[in-house]
Amino acid sequence: MPVTSVPPPARNMTSEEIARAVRGAREAGARWRRYPLAERVGLVRQVWDAVYARRAELVKVVHSETCKPLVEFEAMELCAAGLIVKYFTANAGRVLRDQAAWKPWVMLNKRAYVRYVPRGVVGLITPWNFPFLIPFGDAVPALIAGNAVVVKPSEWTTRTMLWVADVVNGTGLLPEGLLTVATGDGAAGRQVAESADMVLFTGSTRTGRMVAQAAAAGLKPAVLELGGKHPMIVFDDAALGRTAKAAVWGAFANCGQVCVGVERAYVEEGIHDRFVAAVTAGMAGLRQGLGGTGVDVGRLIFPPQFATVMDHLEDARSKGATVVGGDVVDAENLMIRPALVLGARPEMKVMSEETFGPVLPVMKVARGEDAIALSNEGPLGLAASLWTTDLDRAERLVETVEAGMVGVNELLSHYAVVSLPFGGIKSSGLGRRHSDSGLRMFCSPQSVLVHEWPSGVGDPWWFPYEDYKSKLVEWILKVV
Repeated sequence: MPVTSVPPPARNMTSEEIARAVRGAREAGARWRRYPLAERVGLVRQVWDAVYARRAELVKVVHSETCKPLVEFEAMELCAAGLIVKYFTANAGRVLRDQAAWKPWVMLNKRAYVRYVPRGVVGLITPWNFPFLIPFGDAVPALIAGNAVVVKPSEWTTRTMLWVADVVNGTGLLPEGLLTVATGDGAAGRQVAESADMVLFTGSTRTGRMVAQAAAAGLKPAVLELGGKHPMIVFDDAALGRTAKAAVWGAFANCGQVCVGVERAYVEEGIHDRFVAAVTAGMAGLRQGLGGTGVDVGRLIFPPQFATVMDHLEDARSKGATVVGGDVVDAENLMIRPALVLGARPEMKVMSEETFGPVLPVMKVARGEDAIALSNEGPLGLAASLWTTDLDRAERLVETVEAGMVGVNELLSHYAVVSLPFGGIKSSGLGRRHSDSGLRMFCSPQSVLVHEWPSGVGDPWWFPYEDYKSKLVEWILKVV
């Protein structure tokens, strides 16, 4: 029997162990929130430096859990995490400083502003496809904002965050328990969601609904980044070279396990055959394996995903599609050859349900506008892309695309442009990570109104109520 590269799932921490971790985080957070913002920023920057200095170890840990190609981890996780740190540490002072607020002129003797107050304990429930980038990248703004963080990583990729927590805590820079990890399956995630003051979940729409219900029961804010079904809409005048390369990378990067990755391509008939030929040629050059170097495509990470991918391919074949590739290379190690599905139609699972694997279905359409209408019919709306040399037309069409993120001749890079809000609409989630609002979401906005002068006199609209006060209020409303 071949040696499997798929590690067993992590053990479930007991309920008391998780409760203890949350209590410790809450105590550490009470101290941390009193640190001046500039000090928190500096310490988080030093934490990143410590993690980055040991990146060779981190690469080994991540590879042991995922078998990602080395360059892919460096570009898509390590580099992106560095960009997140740079953006939030550079902009936290501007974003989280007290914000002066408008007030009516009759209150000219008062001062109004908004202060951003940490929420407390932030629970991060994170997926298996990016075991370092997502939990660490979300912990950075949460910590900068003054919160404690409890991470519940996927039970299939737990060692990565345990390693990160050990490195971070080993620096002695942060209060003990400020960043901690709770291990286990959905039961552990449910307890974290119920115990934290805010939860940020990244994963499937089905599980996201349960997380939202758990948070709602405690009237706690929940930010959800859920499933995607990225439509790549290719117009006749698209630049074929870049477009075909983008399709291959967008569909097969991280073995297709990218929430914003290309899940379907709608191609205008005038360019369809040339597009398919170019994509086929690009796929032929992909190197697949379990090694960290000299490899382009690795394996699936989550064992049940193997069955989903095979089911979607079989469904497409049964409904008349031609599947190029898609054969099982190594079932024990969850390795499937990248698949191109030709003759795809809307009723096929590969066009309507999230596949989350190395599969690119292609559907021929008469007009790109028809493709937009077709893609908008589904429940998911995370990311989409338009491919054309007519940028004016593309940017006019962007507003007709029902997706939280749209690329024009661009895909998968929204995460690295940290100033952009990252998230979806419809059943693809609630709220946004990244950007200024993605830092402020880790805070409760506190409205402050200060009466400055005169110190010994009441306001005219206070008791006692007199007839002249009605006229005064009427006059105020006219002139404000």
